[in-house]
Amino acid sequence: MSGYVRKRGRKWYYCFEIETQVGTRKRVERVAGDTKREAQVALRNALNEYDSGFIEPTNMSFNDFLDEWFALFVEDKLKRTTTERYRGLIKKYIRPGLGHLKLQKVKPIHIEKMLKEYSLTDISSTTLQHIYTLTNNIFNRAIKMQVLSRNPCDFVDRPKRDKFIGNTLSVKEFFSILDTLDISSYRDYIFTVALQLELELGLRRGELAGLEWKNIDFKENTLKIKNNLVYVHGHTYMTTPKSLESIRTLYISSGLISFLKEYKNVQNKNKLYYGENYCKNVYDNKEYDIVLTWENGKGIHPLYYTKRFNKLMKKSSIDKPVRFHDLRHTNASLLVAQGVDFKTIQIRLGHADINTTLNIYSHVSIEMQKSAVQKLTSEIYGDKLATK
Repeated sequence: MSGYVRKRGRKWYYCFEIETQVGTRKRVERVAGDTKREAQVALRNALNEYDSGFIEPTNMSFNDFLDEWFALFVEDKLKRTTTERYRGLIKKYIRPGLGHLKLQKVKPIHIEKMLKEYSLTDISSTTLQHIYTLTNNIFNRAIKMQVLSRNPCDFVDRPKRDKFIGNTLSVKEFFSILDTLDISSYRDYIFTVALQLELELGLRRGELAGLEWKNIDFKENTLKIKNNLVYVHGHTYMTTPKSLESIRTLYISSGLISFLKEYKNVQNKNKLYYGENYCKNVYDNKEYDIVLTWENGKGIHPLYYTKRFNKLMKKSSIDKPVRFHDLRHTNASLLVAQGVDFKTIQIRLGHADINTTLNIYSHVSIEMQKSAVQKLTSEIYGDKLATK
C-alpha cells in the first residue's frame, strides 16, 4: 500500500486509501506538518500503523460497545456469579465513569480520574482493582474486535490491593463455639456437622452447601468437591466450583468419616419418618443428594451458614471479627502451624495460583515464631545457653 503527500495552504498533508470494515474503500487524509519532509515521515508512520492493524475511526460510544461486549462475551457464556458480578461493576462504576465518552476517545487520563474518584470513597482496594481489571478486559476485547487500536489501560497503573490477613480462631476458641451448641436440637446438630467439616477441610460456603453423598468415599477416606451452590439475585443455583483447581479430591480423617456415618444414619431415619414428604433438592431440573439438609430433606441455603455463624460469634466471648469464611483461613493457618507445605495447602484449598495461598497465609503467629527461635537457638548454642 502506498500514499502521497501534498501541500494545502501553509500545511503539508499525507493521504492514502484504506479498506473499511464493510469492504469499501475510504481515503484517509491528515495534516502532517509544516514541511514536505515532516509529511513524508508522518505518511510512513501512518502506513506502518495501518499494516499493524489500523483501526478506522468510529463514532461508537463506550456505552454501546459495553452492551455489545456483554451480549457477545458475558451473557450466557460465563457463570451466573461472574455475569452478575460484571453486571454490578459496570452499572455502578464503569458506566458512570466512562459511559459518556466515545469508545475511541477514552484516554488513560479518563481511567486515572475514574479510579482516583472511586478511591476517595469507601469502596475496598479489592473492588477498585476489580474495576480496573474489568475495564482492561473490555478494552482488550475491543482491540480483538478491531474497533480499537490500543488499550488505554496499558498506560494506567493497576491499583494496589491491600494484603489480606484473615482473622482466625484457635482450636480452643473453635471448640468454645461448638460447646454453645446443643446437639439434641437438630438445628444445632446439623450446624455442628458443618463446623466440623469446615475446620478439617476449609471449604468455601457454596462447596459445603453443594456436597453430595456420592462424592464421599467412606472406604478410601476421600471427599470430592464438584459442586458449588450459589445464591444470585433471589435464586439458588448449583454450579461448578470457582476454578478448575477447585474441583479436587480431599483426604479426610477417620474421625470425620465416623462422624459423617453417624449423621448419615440420622438423615436416613428422617427419610423414613417423612416418607413421601421428604424434600427433593432439584436445581436446573437435576436432582442432587445433598449431604447437609434440614430434617425434612431440604438442602441448607448457603447464606444460612454466614448468618448463623455471625449470631454465634456475637454470643461468644471471642473479641475479634471472625466470619464464617474465616474458618477456611483457620483451617489453612492450622496446617501452616503444623509445618504443612504451601503446595499441599494450595491443593486442599483449591487455589488456582499458589501466590494466592502465599499472600493470604504467609503470616506467622507469635507461637510459630517462638518455636522457630527455639529450634534456631538450640542448633546454635546447644546446651551452652542452658548452663549460663
